[in-house]
Order: sequence, then structure tokens, then C-alpha cells
Amino acid sequence: MRGADLINAALPDELLDDVIRRVGAGGGGAKRDLDACALVCRRWRRLERASRRSARLAASGDRADEVLRLVAERFTALAEVSVDERLTAASGSGSATRSYRSGMERGPYRAGMIHMPNQIRRRRRLPLASNLTLKISPFPLDQPVGDQGSERSCLTDVGLGHLARGCRGLEKLSLVWCSAISSTGLVRIAENCKKLTSLDLQACFIGNPGLIAIGEGCKLLRKLNLRFVEGTTDEGLIGLVKNCGQSLVSLAVANCQWLTDASLHAVGSHCPNLEILSVESDRVQSVGIISIAKGCRQLKTLKLQCIGAGDDALDAVGSFCPLLEILSLNNFEGFTDRSLTSIAKGCKNLTDLVLNECHLLTDRSLEFVARSCKKLARLKISGCQNMESVALEHIGRWCPGLLELSLIFCPRIQNSAFLEIGRGCSLLRTLYLVDCSRISDSALSHIAQGCKNLTELSIRHGYEVGDRALMSIAENCKSLRELTLQFCERVSDAGLSAIAENCPLHKLNLCGCQLITDSGLTAIARGCPDLVFLDISVLRIISDIALAEIGDGCPKLKEIAFSHCPEVTNVGLEHLVRGCLQLESCQMVYCRRITSSGVATIVSGCTRLKKLLVEEWKVSERTRRRAGPVLSFLCTGL
Repeated sequence: MRGADLINAALPDELLDDVIRRVGAGGGGAKRDLDACALVCRRWRRLERASRRSARLAASGDRADEVLRLVAERFTALAEVSVDERLTAASGSGSATRSYRSGMERGPYRAGMIHMPNQIRRRRRLPLASNLTLKISPFPLDQPVGDQGSERSCLTDVGLGHLARGCRGLEKLSLVWCSAISSTGLVRIAENCKKLTSLDLQACFIGNPGLIAIGEGCKLLRKLNLRFVEGTTDEGLIGLVKNCGQSLVSLAVANCQWLTDASLHAVGSHCPNLEILSVESDRVQSVGIISIAKGCRQLKTLKLQCIGAGDDALDAVGSFCPLLEILSLNNFEGFTDRSLTSIAKGCKNLTDLVLNECHLLTDRSLEFVARSCKKLARLKISGCQNMESVALEHIGRWCPGLLELSLIFCPRIQNSAFLEIGRGCSLLRTLYLVDCSRISDSALSHIAQGCKNLTELSIRHGYEVGDRALMSIAENCKSLRELTLQFCERVSDAGLSAIAENCPLHKLNLCGCQLITDSGLTAIARGCPDLVFLDISVLRIISDIALAEIGDGCPKLKEIAFSHCPEVTNVGLEHLVRGCLQLESCQMVYCRRITSSGVATIVSGCTRLKKLLVEEWKVSERTRRRAGPVLSFLCTGL
């Protein structure tokens, strides 16, 4: 029968609802599939709205509060909402983003997030924004000092109140850089959203009453992020953990100038089940961390940046936190080998260790870690200038399960250290070497011969690294997928050709490798058809031939950068665009032979383009009108 819908009529709501929920539980394409379900018919749209579980919205625009009200009314089953003021849709006069325009053409939620420009054209006329933002906050001290006019174009407590009343089953709420909300909005969330388990308030200006209300109303809260939060004091955090500390599992209070030992003492006293803690504060001393260690004995992840803390703090962590798996120590001036020795003795399950700017640590401390923490899988050492080759030799001998090694500005580590790493760490998959001036081809040859499972290699400012290292990598590491060689000035076409023949790369960064020519890039284009990222900036002798080969050989390429390439012209861009139809990002500043015509070629030929970095004077008015949102310009006026 023509026009009949026999299958739809036979499906009960319960079965169809289960089908839609299963679609929503799919992978990365779940959002697109749910949108398709909503377009089948009115019945499917109604059921899809009732089953939609998550939404991601921008927080700026004159009608931000009204849009949040509509979302809360239409999708009452929302359990996860993310609102981010950084996801700004450009304002009204023809500058809405391409994703927004395409989303409005296909349906209001097609674009994957809901943008809120100043002028929204909908069938249903929205009320004026001035009716939405005029309010009197019962907590006026929460409001940051600033331009009141700018606040009216952001999400406010009014919108948060709509969300709280419309989505009472809310479980996860993320409010990132939402500068116009205050304790008033959080009080509404606390009163209505009793099932809340995760709250992210990154960079919000929240007062003590809001945090205290969350503690009193959200007894199931498990995750709390107060990174960059201002407007509160120890009183707010103490009031929160006293009420819901028993359920808290993850807490981040990084870059909070108000944080002192009093807050950490309260956390240690009321959060016995805490597993993840991140603390960054200049005002925290050893006594606060000792309180955490004694009270939170279930800790598995600990990230600290506390200049005032010393060895006593880590002694306590080593003594009372035997389950610790991830430890990150940043910018500590008072920690010595004694601290890391205590960690090694007490935390046998340690898998991840980050040592950043810990100037007093020496090889001896890393020896204790290597001998005691046999499960160590990821090690990052940055700016620890007293660390020498012996430190890594111990890691190579005693940590066979090492998967990732990062060395950043370690001038005393030499090639001999990598002999032991190659011998003992055969499972190594990722190696980062940045500003390690004494490491040369010999070191990387040791790695290549012993670590044949290497998938990612990143070398920056490797002035002693050349073709011999790359040939050894190509011969032994067939699984290599990501390669970065920034400013490795001894690398030439010979080494690159060897890589192209043996390693099917997905990402390649050759920025500043001055000896690379069209020949080397031709080899890459023909040997790495699955390449999705390529940076060939500051290669001054490559020409249009290289871009033509890349266009012909790398159809999956999504991101490319070729800034400071003076020999590239518009002709090369035409060949690139013709073959790389998936291109989303392109950076091409200071290419003197590329003109406004070349910029127009990129814009018109790359239908999926999201970002184009170029000099502003090269953009014609027609190109600007056509692709304004994807254009980015250098701040040449600074």
C-alpha cells in the first residue's frame, strides 16, 4: 500500500524507545544517528527527545538563557549537560559559524552543539533578551567586577534555574568559563538535581553559599572540579566536603589562590574515599598534604604543585597511600631525594611518574623508584637538571614494563642511558625528547634495536640527530605511526625516504628541518597514503612539486601547515586542494608567493575547512564574506 507505515504502527512505544536508546549508546556517530531518528516522524521525534541523555552548548549570545530553557523543556531526560562560554558563536551580522548555518538548515540540533548568536531566526519568535537577564542576586558578592553589558550576553543564573527545574535527573554538569553565573544558580541546581554526581566549575566566579548548597543538596557528588575558580574561600570548600565528602572520589582545586591548608585538612577529615586529587596553590604547606595523606588512604592519583611543601609531605604520602598509581610533582623547590625514596618504599603500585622542575632531585632518587616500582609504565622528566644518564640506566634495568618516556630539557643525559633503555624496555611505545642537546644518532639506534613496538617518536631541537637514526628506526620500528622532528637540522631526504618505505605514518611534523626537499616529501606522499597530519613549516627549499605530490598521495589528510615556505605558490595550492578533499585545517603564513587567489582556492576547494591561518591582507572581501568564521589572522599589531 502506497504511503502506509505498517512497521511503525506495529511498534509499541516501549520497544521504539529501547531502539532509540541503543542508537544513542553507540560510538562517535551516535549524535548524528539520533538526529536522523528525530526526523523520521513526529512520534519518533517525541520519543527521541524523551531519551536524549547529553547536550553540549555554548554559553554566549543574547538569548543564552532562553535557549537553555528550551533545551531543558524539550529534552527532559538529559543526564549530562556541558556549557562552555569558550564555544562562542560569532554575533549576528553574517558571522555565524559554518557549522551553525548548516545546523539551522537541517534542524536546530544538527550541528552537535547549540550555538546562540545575537539574532536567531526561528519559526517561533523568542522573547527579548532583556526580559531574561534582569535579576537581583541574593549573593551580590559572587558577581565578578567587570563590564555589565558583556554579562548580559552570557548564560546567567536564570538559565541555570531553567535547567535545574527542567532536568531534575541531571547527573553530570559542566560549566566552563561561565562568567555570569553565581551562587544563586548553584543553589537552584542543589535544590532540584539531587542525583548530581559530577560538577565542573572551571574558571567560574562562585561564592561560598553556592558550594555549601551543593554539599547539602547533592549527597551523591563524586567528582568536583574547581580549577581556576574565584570568588570563594576555604569556607566554601570546607562546607561542601563536610556534607558530601563521603561520596567524593575526584577533586581538583588547581590554580586557586584562595586555597590553604585549612581546606586540605577538611578534605582529609571528610573524604576517606577520595581517589583522585589535584592541588596547585602557593599557599599550601606540608601540613595540608600530610592531612590529605593520613585521611585519604584510597588515593590513586595525586598531582601537586605546592612550592611551600617539603620532604615531610611526600614522606606522609609514601607512608599512608600504598594504592597510589599516578604521581605528578611540579615546580617543587623543597623536595629532595628523600621524598622520592619514601614514595618508592611505600607506593609499589606506581605506574605513572611526572617530575617537572624538581631541581633538587638526583639520580639516586630515580634509582630507588626503579628498584621498587616495577609496574612503572610512564615516566616524564622535565627540567630536572641534576638528572644524569645513570638515572635512566636504572629505569632500563628495573622497569621492563615502561611504555612511555618523556625527557624535556635534560642536558646531562647522554647516549649511554639509551643503551639500557633499549635492552630492558622492549615494550616502549612512545618516546619524547625535547631540548636534550647531548642525544644523537647512537641513542636512537639503541632504542630502535631494542624497542621494536615504538609507535610514536617526537624529537624537538635534536641538533645531533640525523639520517642514521631515522634509517635505524625505519629498519626496526615497523609500527611507527607518529613522527615529530622539529628543528632536527641534520635530517635529510635520505632518512625521510627510509621512513616512508617502512613506516606507514599517520602524523608527521618536519617543522624546521632545513635539508628536506621536494624529493623527501615526494617519498612520504607515495609511501604514507594514510597521513592525516603534516607540518612542513620552515622548509625553505620545498616548492609546488611537494604540494602536488601530497595532494596526489595523501587523500586522507585533514591538517597541514606550511608556513614560512617562500617557494610555494598558488599553483601548488590548486594541486593540494584537488586531492585532499578531507582537509579541515591549513596554516600558511609568511608564504610570500601565495596571494589572495590562493587563499580563495583553499576556501572554495575545501568544503570541510574549519580553520585557515593566513595574513589578513591576503583575504579578499569576497573570501571574507564566504568563509569569515574559518579565518584566523596573525596578531601583527601587537
